[in-house]
Amino acid sequence: MTTQTTTTFGVISDEAFRDLEAAVGEEYASREPGVLDGYTWQPTINDDPAKWVKRPVAVVLPSCTEEVQEVVRACNKHGLKFKAFSTGWGVYSGPTYDNVVQVDLRRMNRILEIDEKNMYAIIEPYVCGAQLQAEAMKLGLNAHIIGAGPACSPLASATSGWGVGWDGVYMSYGHRNLLGAEWVLPNGEVLRVGSLDSGLGWFAPDGPGPSIRGIMRGSAGALGGLGIFTKCSLKLYNWPGPPLMKTEGVMLDAQTEPPENLRFHLCFFPDRASLDEAVYKMGESEIAYIFTRTAVGAYINTFAPHLLQRIAKTKVLRDILSKTVKWGCTIVMVGSSEEEIAFQEGILKAIIEEHGGLSMESTQAAAIGPMMIMNFLRVSAIPMVFRAGGLFSTALARNEAWKTQMDWADTGEEIKQRWIDKGGILDDLADNPFMALYEQNTWGHCEEIFQYNARDPKHLASLEPLFVEFSVAAIEMCMEPLSVTDARLREVVSPMMGRYNDWQKKISLSLDEKRAADTGMYCDEVDFDFSKVDPVVKEKLDRLAAGFTWTETGPPE
Repeated sequence: MTTQTTTTFGVISDEAFRDLEAAVGEEYASREPGVLDGYTWQPTINDDPAKWVKRPVAVVLPSCTEEVQEVVRACNKHGLKFKAFSTGWGVYSGPTYDNVVQVDLRRMNRILEIDEKNMYAIIEPYVCGAQLQAEAMKLGLNAHIIGAGPACSPLASATSGWGVGWDGVYMSYGHRNLLGAEWVLPNGEVLRVGSLDSGLGWFAPDGPGPSIRGIMRGSAGALGGLGIFTKCSLKLYNWPGPPLMKTEGVMLDAQTEPPENLRFHLCFFPDRASLDEAVYKMGESEIAYIFTRTAVGAYINTFAPHLLQRIAKTKVLRDILSKTVKWGCTIVMVGSSEEEIAFQEGILKAIIEEHGGLSMESTQAAAIGPMMIMNFLRVSAIPMVFRAGGLFSTALARNEAWKTQMDWADTGEEIKQRWIDKGGILDDLADNPFMALYEQNTWGHCEEIFQYNARDPKHLASLEPLFVEFSVAAIEMCMEPLSVTDARLREVVSPMMGRYNDWQKKISLSLDEKRAADTGMYCDEVDFDFSKVDPVVKEKLDRLAAGFTWTETGPPE
């Protein structure tokens, strides 16, 4: 949800605009209304039916770190704010104030280096996941891609946001793969993080001494509120498959020639308990290259939303999807040899037999395997979640033990079903979790996806109270709600979490004396309207706040 959604037509002075032109060149600075309007539509998690964000007063397209510095200095000089935009997934990249210069980083689109021996890549902001992965695979390497899909910027999620992915079981997740960054601070100075700052290259993100990553990005990133990142180094991982995946067509028409050393399994178990234990053992055995628990109904909803709408109206088919095949998961295994892949499949078979499950090996299945392989390796299918209603959001959970995340999936399903019954969101059978394992089975992750029609006033009116209900449920389960992006929720949750937002404001002030960075997504707060929130949920929130509120000296006894 955005902090502000009313489009405002700001004006930039001639002098300020000339300084921006001087910074990037006349061709790459604009204040033309038609150009500016192109930046006011940002997808996902926006409760405005028009989907507009604040209109920038100018847009600039720098080509290098030095030009970014000059843009930031010009904003400081003229009392303007700036907001970075890389590949533009969501309202997080859009302005939240009236006097913001949109810094579009699309000209900074280079993979600067892939160090094959030390397994890392140095990239600029507009490099997307698919671009990095394709080049890495040529060298027997692979790059983590977040669940939002291959069009997103790995630099953005690693330095400034967050992002989970199906490959996290093998490749961790964005900011744990960050090995260094070049960071233009809100005053225009450059800070180089990690071993880079000592002139020793891009191989280490910290030390010696205290790490600055907690200030730089914390748990979920500053979303442009603390400056602009112009380069970063990311860890790469082994890819034992072919250097080029032979694929024809795109998305649902894609046909990929399956590598001989890759296996794609759909696994099903009789109940939740058996699935839980099987997943732990899959993680402990270290056989998975990609892992997810995504409901069968969610697959249908993604690939054929009209079909799911019909299924939702039939009792028998609905029960089959929501009950009979409810407890399933998907695993992709890749081996460096025929012997290794046979060993991995043998382990999987033993786990499935031990827990009363069954497996469909679908790598070669004409209707599934060739189409799904790259959709999983490159996460290409995920953006199709927009298809059902046009927009979606998630109950944003954080990393926790797998069983805790399964509890969260159950809770999310219950909350969603109540809102589906009230007509507040689309009916996707309620069970629609995006789940992943991290680093074998150290952590699990679960986001309960809900979809809505932005043209339906009833859906729009449901978003805020639904999000509050999800957040209250997360707090009740002692999970950390992802509240950093929503100013309204920050105000509610921060007192229960050590007043973290007070610290974010202090960090912002210490780095940004002139308030040049757009902090709307980072640490701003606004009045929260509880009038739409269910009274029972409001009572729970009040009770939780009373029990968890910290004082200036620390938590209560």
